[in-house]
Amino acid sequence: MMNYMKKIYSTITRLMALAVILSSCDSFLEENHKTFLNPDSYYQNEKQALAAVNGIYTFVDDIMDSDIEPDSQSFIFLEFMHGYGERIRGQGTQDLVQANSLLIADNNSYVQRFWETAHKAIENCNSVIEGIEGMEEGTIDENKKNQYLGETYFLRGYFYFNLVRLYGQVPLKLTPTKDVTNTAIELSSAEDVYNQIDEDMAKAGELMENLEWTNAGGRVTKGTVKSMHAKVLLTMAGYPLQKGTEYYTRAYNMAKQVYNSNAFQLFDTYEELRTVENSGEIIWSVQREADQAGNPLHSALLAYPAPAKSVSASAAYGGAITVTQLFFNIYPQGDKRTEEREFYYTEQEALDGSGMVDLGRLYIYKYWDQEAAETGKSGADFTLLRYADVLLMVAEAKASADGGTTTDADAIEVYYLVRSRALPEEGKLTSITVDKVLQERFWELAFENQTWYDMARTRKALHAVTGQIVNLIGYQTPSHTAPFTEVSLLLPYPIREKRLNPNLKRD
Repeated sequence: MMNYMKKIYSTITRLMALAVILSSCDSFLEENHKTFLNPDSYYQNEKQALAAVNGIYTFVDDIMDSDIEPDSQSFIFLEFMHGYGERIRGQGTQDLVQANSLLIADNNSYVQRFWETAHKAIENCNSVIEGIEGMEEGTIDENKKNQYLGETYFLRGYFYFNLVRLYGQVPLKLTPTKDVTNTAIELSSAEDVYNQIDEDMAKAGELMENLEWTNAGGRVTKGTVKSMHAKVLLTMAGYPLQKGTEYYTRAYNMAKQVYNSNAFQLFDTYEELRTVENSGEIIWSVQREADQAGNPLHSALLAYPAPAKSVSASAAYGGAITVTQLFFNIYPQGDKRTEEREFYYTEQEALDGSGMVDLGRLYIYKYWDQEAAETGKSGADFTLLRYADVLLMVAEAKASADGGTTTDADAIEVYYLVRSRALPEEGKLTSITVDKVLQERFWELAFENQTWYDMARTRKALHAVTGQIVNLIGYQTPSHTAPFTEVSLLLPYPIREKRLNPNLKRD
């Protein structure tokens, strides 16, 4: 089932996103229609509805897209934003250098890519919602209709969540494009966008309430919806909206539903994070398939320059990003995540079986794929949400709602579940602070495209010498060349889109 779904996502639906969705476009703000299908002639049965929804999923994996420069995936750019990683391979272009200097220009290719991907996905979501909601009674099973609409409302909320976190105010558009002449869409406030995301997540939750918490095929499930909704509420409680206690409490209650479901479990070992897909600790992932839609991260994160004795069939690539020594050094003493070939590594078995190869420094091991090492092709999924993240959301939300420290038994228990896997000899605390939980998020979720978003919503950083939580504004992380400012927390609007829409400007 898993490989079947991967093939769907990587081939058929890539075409469906262009040929089926009623208003697929080259840009959200400059429409150049490739095809129009009359909705009356398309949404006639369940298979057509499924194909349309599958088409939206193809935009989720755009985080794997890259420029001509080797190892320049969108994933890598987000890991440069926080400044705890460094690039070993030469920069090649200015786009990644700008992330290190916190002076990101409006012609940066990543700035355009994040914007374009999200808006194309949202446009398709709007079309699918209209199409499925307009299906005549009897043309689709009601449970399937709820599932497909739930997935689509979730995905629209998810892509708006990415947009508002990266850009702040953005155009809020909830209907499909019918007139391509109007590109000057007004900006909506960040609060209005977040409120719509909250509504979309709630709507998805209602539609999928009677459906499964998990599935083996990698689709959005009830567990995915509730986990992401908790993250949205936690973000709304923090910056930039600062809605505070009410939203921390809502985030706690939402995340705790996932905890109480018993549908997910922490893996016993960190190795399982690299080998198990769509079950256990994994809540939602980008589905990959080695031959047609491979995962580039194994290759991108290899040692650079490649060692004389190969450890991977992809050895010509690598050096995209790795952990700075300063960040690695502030993990707690005895933390299992710092043990060789858990989260990081300095040596690896040679491909020819002749012994261990010293790589010369630390590299990230989270995305090591033994099959890719042997064949040069990786079909490993990329995790977007995992259970450890949700458990830490429970703990953070409760500690925040209680004023910064909590003695709540459930909050302490979930924090301890994550912490004790890394430090099994450490005793359980009688209270936890927000700062304790944030430290754990930095260490546990490092290099999973979560850290930058956490820093932006909390305005906090992990001090790279003391290991303490400090204010983000004015702090300079190890690989950055300047301290953070309020301005550096948002990407500029893409220059191409500003030329099309004069409303894309900040005060």
